[in-house]
Amino acid sequence: MAGMTLIVVRCPACGSTLTPGDDDLVVACPQCGAALQLADEGPQPIEIQYARTNLTTANTWRPWWIFRGSVNLIKRETQGGNRSDEARQFWAQPRVMAVPAWDLSMAAVKQAGVQLLQRPPALKAIPRPSGARLTPAVVSAEDARKMLEFLVLTLE
Repeated sequence: MAGMTLIVVRCPACGSTLTPGDDDLVVACPQCGAALQLADEGPQPIEIQYARTNLTTANTWRPWWIFRGSVNLIKRETQGGNRSDEARQFWAQPRVMAVPAWDLSMAAVKQAGVQLLQRPPALKAIPRPSGARLTPAVVSAEDARKMLEFLVLTLE
């Protein structure tokens, strides 16, 4: 099989061997917390940040793709008529939009994503907590952006 390469995935910071799952796209070293994005061109270091929210439980850290931006609605019509002003008011300010990056059903992504669009959490980066284990990300940033567009349309 030409073109295939077998590589040992090691932590870029401490050299520990990492054992990503078949679908993992971003993994964090359990020893030092450094993160790798597993890309076609090989493992690439990627910055991750930890933040406490009301969704965080002790030593369980879930990956989210975080987008900062705004939504520009041109026209919004419902069976009740044009509701563009109400929608523009909701989306008027730039906001933090989060998309789950771990393995979830589409129904769970929709539920969590819409909830966070309606009530965005306050995110403040904190140092990596002692013993923190990050659940591997299985959703790419590109797919997360598509999911975000779906979530905005679902909310609208």
